[in-house]
Formats: sequence, structure tokens, C-alpha cells
Amino acid sequence: MRRSLTTTVAMVTTTLTLLATAGTAHAGSWTHRDARGDVFRSSMSDDAVATADPADRTADITRFSVRHSTRKVTLTLSLRDLRSGDSMLVSRVVTPQNEYELAILRSSDLRMFSLVDTAAESEELTCRGKRASYDTRRDRIRITIPRTCLGSPTWVRAGAGYARGNAFSSDENASLAFDEALRRGSKRAANSEAPLKVGKKVRVG
Repeated sequence: MRRSLTTTVAMVTTTLTLLATAGTAHAGSWTHRDARGDVFRSSMSDDAVATADPADRTADITRFSVRHSTRKVTLTLSLRDLRSGDSMLVSRVVTPQNEYELAILRSSDLRMFSLVDTAAESEELTCRGKRASYDTRRDRIRITIPRTCLGSPTWVRAGAGYARGNAFSSDENASLAFDEALRRGSKRAANSEAPLKVGKKVRVG
């Protein structure tokens, strides 16, 4: 008996879909577009006041995305003009059971990548497989954290901030430009008591 055209098309469509997805790891994802020109700058003095610096492109975050697959959590930060030099990226990752702080410091003589469990009295975690890549051609920073380092959560919420400048300089004129990914304007980020804002829940995909 001849199959109807509708049935045949449906079977072909289903088969192609299965072939296209076979062996592919799916992931939940979320992206936020940050305002441009909302960089703030502060000197390194104790009584410094943060002031807007909309002309700065090197610390200006334009997009932040979170991707949550069965094996890893990937955070991607896009900037207007990513350059080499002294910088620090900080991130806050919230899970159903815990909260983590991530810091990546890069300078001419220092590379540091720390992941801290904030619920365990700021204990730094040993996390094999975590890594960060800086792509100045694409103006992009990508951070990868194995899910096992975060307790294999069902969902994550994350936020990030980026600062650029000579944080180690003893020069009283040294300054730091900074931006927070999920807030328009980053003056609040200068307050160490204000936690980074986190985005929506991204469930494992």
C-alpha cells in the first residue's frame, strides 16, 4: 500500500532531525547585551571617587553570555576593544546549593585564576579543567568551568565585571577603568560590599 505524501514527508523530517542531533551535546544558554559607554574610572587612592568615562573602550563590556551543557559552564564576555595589559575579570556564579566567586588576574608578570566557594569560608577550590582564553582579535574572553567543580548543578545564574589598569602601581596617578556586565553604569561596582548582579537561571541542556 502506498504511503501518503504527508506521512512520507513527516518520516523524512523526523529522520533528518535525528541525524542532525545525534551525538550533539545540547546546552541551555542566555545572553545579555550591556550598554555601551558606561565605563567608570577610579584612581587607586583610598578616598577615590568613581567618575564616568564613556570614552574608554578597553573596559567596556558589550555582551555577556552563559552556556550550560552537561559537562561545563561557559561564560563569554565581549568588549568593545579588548587589549593586552593589566586586567582583572571577576564573576559570581550562583547555583541551587551554593555560590562561587571567580577571579582572573593578568599582568606582565602574573597569571592567576581562582575559584572560591563563598559558603566554605572563602575556600579556594581545586578545579581541574577550568580555563580562560583572551581573544583580542574578536574582543572576547571565554571562561570554561567543569560542572563538577560547581557541584553539577541543575541551573546556574552568573554575572561578571571587568577592570583594566595598573592595579599594582605605586603611582598615585594610576587609575582603573571598570564595567559591570549586567548593570547600566558601574559606579556601584566600585563598592566592594555590592555583589555582582547575576542574570536569569540557565538550566543544564
